[in-house]
Amino acid sequence: MTKSQETFPVTAGDLNIFHARVIADQQITFVIEFSKSLDIDKLTVALAVLHEMLPILSSTIHRQGSRFQRIRIPGHRTVISIVSEPAHPMEEIVRFIGSSCHPEREPPVKLLLLRDHSEDKLCFKIDHTISDAAGLRYLLFLFAEAYTTARITQPINYNRGFGQVFGRFSPVSLLKAAWRANLPIPGGALWHGSLEGDETFVEHVFLETIRFERIREEAKRSNATINDVLLAGLYRAVFTYLPPEDATAYPVMVPVDMRRYLPEERRGVIANLSSAVYPRLVKIPNEARGDTLRRIKGCMDKIKQDQPGLGAMFLMTVGALRGGKMLRDRYRQAAARGSRFINHTNFGVLDETRLIFGQVPIKQAYGVGPIQYAPGVLIALSTFRDTLHLVVQGKGNEQFRGFVRGFLEAIRHHLG
Repeated sequence: MTKSQETFPVTAGDLNIFHARVIADQQITFVIEFSKSLDIDKLTVALAVLHEMLPILSSTIHRQGSRFQRIRIPGHRTVISIVSEPAHPMEEIVRFIGSSCHPEREPPVKLLLLRDHSEDKLCFKIDHTISDAAGLRYLLFLFAEAYTTARITQPINYNRGFGQVFGRFSPVSLLKAAWRANLPIPGGALWHGSLEGDETFVEHVFLETIRFERIREEAKRSNATINDVLLAGLYRAVFTYLPPEDATAYPVMVPVDMRRYLPEERRGVIANLSSAVYPRLVKIPNEARGDTLRRIKGCMDKIKQDQPGLGAMFLMTVGALRGGKMLRDRYRQAAARGSRFINHTNFGVLDETRLIFGQVPIKQAYGVGPIQYAPGVLIALSTFRDTLHLVVQGKGNEQFRGFVRGFLEAIRHHLG
């Protein structure tokens, strides 16, 4: 490294994802389908504006012993991969989003544009070692503004560290939160077949507006959140795969966007600023749907009373000391046992008032999460125009893909 090279810190959140690559192929994508063609020149300008405002997007990870940092590649600009009139558009999308990330060799942002009879599909992908889904969503809003106006006026928070969250709590509160953090081992695998095979696939189901409205009404009637209802549907699907006699409390990983603790004007940060909580429910045979919802609401209400995610975030920071050796060892142990977590990741709402690409109409948009290696499953939920998308990117044989497809359909069924 020369003295003239621009460097950026690698945060505890970044290190957590860097070492977690042994259990998941860490990349996040948003797919946007348009009903007209985008302007290539405007896309190019928008990318240039992004790189000017966020030079970290032109960097790669470098490590020397236990020291990690990002170093900017001078003059780098993201190149848009363009495929015209693809014979099988979905296969092109799966190939693109499923290609491995190499954060030590490649800058973190990649774009694919499929041009099919004047209707474009844009895939915007980021390496998870630099940002979580909330950060990518915000980056997409910045990109849309730059496409439309050739500039960015939305606020950007360049502080990517956990300290800005911890600074809002007393040391005693942080230690108490870490002591109470619930970090269970994964539940039993729901898939018991062969794990051989490495074909990447994407399974995608959605709930149209009328069904999503019923979820919203159910949440209101039950004094619950929409996410409570979604988790109840997930748990009822999980219970169909558990043996009748299973009486263990099954944990589900629910990521928490820690931007919730920051002032509104500081939440536009492209970073790994996420933690997690782990609700746990016991299977009750023949339980009514409303009773499952009441139980998950009670579980989540209890979690929310205690600064959700703060304890796990503090432990993550401790684990990141010495280059994340503790994190590395933890994930290696998890990989040796086989990652079995069911991860319920809500990417949130893609606000159509902020996702405007000039005069080009958008048909639909949804998020795709990382590949969590089998038998674990990461479900990415996202909402656009009151349509709820549930997407799993996986890797395995056709039998495992069939299990994932059936699991998603079971969730959709139990959501009514």
